[in-house]
Order: sequence, then C-alpha cells, then structure tokens
Amino acid sequence: MRQHGSCLLPADDAGRILDRLAGLEKVIPPALIRQALDASCKVNERSCSLTHDVMLWVVLAMGLLTNMPIRQVFKHARRMRVDEKSPARSSLCEARKRLGVEPVQALFDRVVRPLATPESPGAFYHGMRLTAFDGTTLNAPDSPANCAAF
Repeated sequence: MRQHGSCLLPADDAGRILDRLAGLEKVIPPALIRQALDASCKVNERSCSLTHDVMLWVVLAMGLLTNMPIRQVFKHARRMRVDEKSPARSSLCEARKRLGVEPVQALFDRVVRPLATPESPGAFYHGMRLTAFDGTTLNAPDSPANCAAF
C-alpha cells in the first residue's frame, strides 16, 4: 500500500523525485519566478531559508499537491534535499503571508495564455474558443435579460 503523499515515480540519478512538480518546472523555470518577484518588488530583506523564491515555488506546489499539509508540500517542493530540516508550519504560513499575492499574479501574467489555436481540434466552436469552469458556480439574478441570454 502506498503511503499518503508519497510519489509514484522513482528518484532520478540526482535524487530528485520525478512527479508533477518536474512538469511544472518545465513550464515555469527559475528565471520566470525571479522575474515575477522582481516585478512585484519582492526582495528578501532577511537571510533565512524561506526566501521569496522558495515560498513562491511552495505556493505553486500547493496548487498541485492539494491533499498534503504545507510541511509535506515544502519537502516535495524542495525535492526532499538530504539534511534539510522542514520548518515549522507556522514559519511556512508566515513566510507565505510575507510573500503576498503580487508575485503570484505577476507569474500568472507571464505564464498563463491560451494554448489552442483555431486549427486545434475541438478548441473552437463557430469561431469562439470553448472554455469550461470546473467546480465553479456562477450566480446570476433572475431577469428577462438573463433568461434570454442563458
């Protein structure tokens, strides 16, 4: 039986866990994280292990490893480096609060874009891009205009 939060894939030659985070690293290289931090004026004012670079990566990892507590996410995000002690949960939460939302927004603005083109099968219908909202509820008032539109 698999342990809760453990990776299905083995470590590579460098001892890194090959998982969903490896794919994320291909889309978001460290240079983009640095650019997002620079754009949001997030400069590390103290010398600690929970730098803004580290915490931004932890925040990204939290989006992928939603079933894990933040300390486990930290371990995975740091690739379970040998002899690296996990910080306390409260330290991680404070570091996340210090990071704020601005770098996440700046990174989003640099990375997220539509991938499909009009030639992509199933991506467009009558010239309009198809989208989906998964797990989202949108409320709209009952009105004649909304009844006509929806």
